[in-house]
Amino acid sequence: MRTFDIVIIGSGIAGGFLARQLRLARPDLGVLVLEAAGAMEDYKVGESTVEVAANYMVRRLNLGTYLYQHQLPKNGLRFFFDGPGKDLPLPRMSEIGSDHMPFHPSFQLERARLERDLVAMNRAAGAEVELGAKVVDLAIDGRGRHKVVYEQGGERREVACRWVCDASGRRHVLLRKLGVKVHKETRLNTAAAWGRYRGVAGLDAVTDAAWRSRARYTSRHLSTNHFMYDGYWIWFIPLAGDLMSVGVVFDKDRIGEGNAPAGALPGPRTRADFERFLGAHRAVRELLEGAELEDFQAYAHLPYHADRYFSTDRYAVTGEAGAFTDPFYSPGSDFIATANEFITQMILADVAGDRTGFEERVAAYDAYYRFKYDSTLRLYERMYPVFGCFELYRLKYLLDFNNYYNLVVWPFMADRVTDVGWIREELRFTDLVLRALSTMGDHFASLASDLRARGEYFAQNEGRFANGLNGVAQLETRLGPSIDERFRREQVDRAYGSVFAALVERRLAERGLSDRARLVSELKLPQVLTFRDITPDRLARLLDRIGERMTKDLRAEFPDAGVERVALGSGGEVSVTGPAVGTEVHAAVLSRARSLWDASAGSLAHVAL
Repeated sequence: MRTFDIVIIGSGIAGGFLARQLRLARPDLGVLVLEAAGAMEDYKVGESTVEVAANYMVRRLNLGTYLYQHQLPKNGLRFFFDGPGKDLPLPRMSEIGSDHMPFHPSFQLERARLERDLVAMNRAAGAEVELGAKVVDLAIDGRGRHKVVYEQGGERREVACRWVCDASGRRHVLLRKLGVKVHKETRLNTAAAWGRYRGVAGLDAVTDAAWRSRARYTSRHLSTNHFMYDGYWIWFIPLAGDLMSVGVVFDKDRIGEGNAPAGALPGPRTRADFERFLGAHRAVRELLEGAELEDFQAYAHLPYHADRYFSTDRYAVTGEAGAFTDPFYSPGSDFIATANEFITQMILADVAGDRTGFEERVAAYDAYYRFKYDSTLRLYERMYPVFGCFELYRLKYLLDFNNYYNLVVWPFMADRVTDVGWIREELRFTDLVLRALSTMGDHFASLASDLRARGEYFAQNEGRFANGLNGVAQLETRLGPSIDERFRREQVDRAYGSVFAALVERRLAERGLSDRARLVSELKLPQVLTFRDITPDRLARLLDRIGERMTKDLRAEFPDAGVERVALGSGGEVSVTGPAVGTEVHAAVLSRARSLWDASAGSLAHVAL
């Protein structure tokens, strides 16, 4: 019987990346990859990557040259918003996107080609990769060698190993065998349908001069393009060569059969449904004119999670073999990067004989991975009814994008994400983070319902452009190997304060409220979490508190003026009591109070415009 240090089940990007990382980290490790497919030819969903996965591929796997030569660079995420009749031409749709390539790279992956190339690269690096090798049985022995049985070419074969890593995707080979529960997620009820089209001219083929110039002629084609609707979104992802990945993700509770609001389409389940669904949207239909659908696939349900991902019995799962949330924001490859980093560090500690360090890593990494799943899911949990509104989603994206760069990308780039001490500190704040995500989700969903009832849900869906990169410009020179924890905390408060102030302004029709420095600075994350509802009474109490602080400041600045109280009212009204009205002292104090209240916060909600 042949013996290996690690057996990896599956040679998709999760397993292929893991094999490459292990061989680069420890070339003496014996790695066997067992892939059930006889050839790597399947067009897989999950072509879009974002910054964590890109950093992992370039920095950890040394794939930068390969990616730029054989795959496509990605021009960030881009979002388009339609009218209620789904009939706006593309140049008239409101848009969130960039006018230049992002300052940290990401890529669009043609998965079949990449996975074929990974087989060749891993073999060249000394890993054994067996195609057409279907795992049919395995036995985990926490005290000795594991056994893995597979069938290949009509023969049954068995190998022994110290570690088993499952990258088999939704087949869940390892967890099913061990009886580890994989739960169908109930908090988010989404499904998807997709295919590859050939002959799509692409967004850069649109000739409208004003539309092209507003993004400074940057390539929209290279973006992950989202067409946003109430309850669903449609993606366009370019692939190397003449292929375009096009798909629909929909909330079955929002647009499923029998649940659709007036004018909505039922979610597509078949190839014919899929083509009919896409054709009902003018901009999408025009982009696909003359294109040919090459293949079609669908998932009836997307999110799920497992009870365990890593074990001191020396097994682990990565990628979709363990969990999946939702393809919005393209987090799948980020989960792969994080799991593979964890698995590599656990294996290195184990083979080095560091039992204490190994056990600490397993406990910390498993807890953090479960937290990562839960926090990612809450990004989407109540958001599908928000997606079709430019006005609201611009704020949602601003908050999410800041938190992603600050709280996710930065620690990964600085190698903190595998530091057990850092993870333990982060896990102390899990309740705060999850409450923040849920609280903001509730506010967004509530305001979306309110705008829909007012007939204002689509009010800003035509003719507007927001440069999404402007909202994270302050992080461009910061992200790197050193972390500034104070700056990170300040950015969390600034992002939440800026966005929440804008939600308050819109909900209560308090125009001009959201860029006041005194208000935004009062809305740090802990204060935001105290707002269960946005009501005039809650705003009045907040203004009273700000007025009290301004009163103290003015007393210090004008000690002989007899300032008793500063009151802030709706519409920017400011009043001062104490100095006699009509006197120079009153005029001076009132002028100063107004200047304090009118001072700009430099709100991210306004910068991003």
